[in-house]
Amino acid sequence: MAKPAQPKPSKLKTCPICSTEYTPRSSLQKVCHNYRCAIAYNKQRDAEIAAREIRKQEKLQRDDLRERRKALKTDSELKQEAQRAFNAYIRARDEGDACISCGETNPPDLHGGQWDCGHFKTVGGFPELRFVECNAFRQCKSCNAGSAKYGAKAASVERMYRASLAAKYGQELIDWLDGPHEMTNYRRDDFIRIRDEYRKKTRELRKRQQEAA
Repeated sequence: MAKPAQPKPSKLKTCPICSTEYTPRSSLQKVCHNYRCAIAYNKQRDAEIAAREIRKQEKLQRDDLRERRKALKTDSELKQEAQRAFNAYIRARDEGDACISCGETNPPDLHGGQWDCGHFKTVGGFPELRFVECNAFRQCKSCNAGSAKYGAKAASVERMYRASLAAKYGQELIDWLDGPHEMTNYRRDDFIRIRDEYRKKTRELRKRQQEAA
């Protein structure tokens, strides 16, 4: 005749309060048999629950404040954020490339700063092309600043930019960029969407670049 199964002995546990080893009477027992440890454990658990609730409420308050701040941003501020996000992506995309205009790879005017995102068709003159990727390339600060400030240099930079684009991508791209193009009436939601899209694209691109390094 088979012997009846014997209950497995409970494993020793260490009390989280007093560090005494004890054999629990049930799976729900969390501390040793000293009632003072039970009281201390319950107080500790209640404090942790309260702390989690405070952190939760603080996060909700931060999220609410963030949303209210977003709502207070002007369309102009959102446009600037979208442009900065787009420009950052172009610089990341073309990292390591020479200046699209003059061909410099280490221009002296950088002084440790960032390269610029230079638009072939300027943002001011052709706002409908401000977020078109094939209209923007890595450009040194001298060429980008010169194309905006100085008439003679602007013409020279534009000629070099045009020649470089034609050599790399063909005359079809030049012809398309020369237009005409339908004017784009960007709205508030468009700027938010473009900003978030290019921030995400830059993060993903940086991740791929790090993995490939």
